[in-house]
Amino acid sequence: MKKKIIICVSLLILFFVIGILILIIGARPVNKKDNTEVIFTIDRGESKTSVINRLADKDNNLIRSKFSAYTYIILHGNMSLQSGTYSLNRTMSTGKILKKFHDGEIVDTRKTATLKFIEGQRLSEYADTIAKFINENNEGSKITKDDVLKEISDTEYVKGLIKDYWFLTDEVLDPEIYYPLEGYLHPNTYEFYTTATAKDIVKRMLDATSNRLEEYKDEITASGHTVHEILSAAAIIEKEANSTEDRKKVSQVIYKRLEKGMSLGMDVTAYYAAKADLKDDYMYAWNNLPSKYNTRNINNIGLPIGPICNPSISSIKAALEPSNTNYLYFYADMKTGKVYFAEDYNGFIEIQRNLGVK
Repeated sequence: MKKKIIICVSLLILFFVIGILILIIGARPVNKKDNTEVIFTIDRGESKTSVINRLADKDNNLIRSKFSAYTYIILHGNMSLQSGTYSLNRTMSTGKILKKFHDGEIVDTRKTATLKFIEGQRLSEYADTIAKFINENNEGSKITKDDVLKEISDTEYVKGLIKDYWFLTDEVLDPEIYYPLEGYLHPNTYEFYTTATAKDIVKRMLDATSNRLEEYKDEITASGHTVHEILSAAAIIEKEANSTEDRKKVSQVIYKRLEKGMSLGMDVTAYYAAKADLKDDYMYAWNNLPSKYNTRNINNIGLPIGPICNPSISSIKAALEPSNTNYLYFYADMKTGKVYFAEDYNGFIEIQRNLGVK
């Protein structure tokens, strides 16, 4: 009897050892040299049996033993397997794969595409860029520029943004402002998911604006102007000058005129007030437009009610760091990009005469 007990115990120990070996061998990687990525997706609500069967099938071939996988799950407290898409390979052990599932280490397989926003363009142009991006990447979408403008100019939406971003204030909610977010979207080249919505894109751009303006927060505070005023000045500078030096001089002219209580008299603001393209011939009738954007109207003293485009960092810096000159006038040649400066009106007229400006 004693001998039989010894034999039974020995067999049990043997079976246990064999079982352990099977588990260990079965849990080893399928191929330690094959690190080819395998994208594996667990559907929401999919059973553990289904997941393990697919891991072991010939198409995936990611685990050696289904038994080892079941045992591992049980020994680890009946671990959960989270739905999602995972990046796996055949050098991974069964335990490592299942732990990935349990921890939810999913990968994002959504497609992305680049989207470029050009410095100095208006929000209406950005809206057109956004609409085209959405339509090109989403079959059946027919969103228009006007749809985008309406969506991102909604008052309640903008109020929510004001709560989220330190540089946005109630100044942008003035009913005479064309588009609340004009001037606040940082021009750059971005990478977006092809499924991005207009609001997703705007949020990303506002985040970029926040990061860039944060660098100049102290300068903005020291300037005595609000962010809205700085951006309004920077937008004019962006449209009037191209070089860093000229931008700082234009900035100085703006502040000098503000100090003297003069109207700014900037043509680019009249174009914006009229919602006209800068390529169009200037209409002198625009001088009388009552819009608060129009600084050519002599009754409008001070900065325009808001930015007239989305300025570059270079122009924002110029708005914060004007040059130290006595210029009070300038003439920007739209064809050559050159800017001519004068200290008085006679000098301004002389510049125009020399250039043959009528």
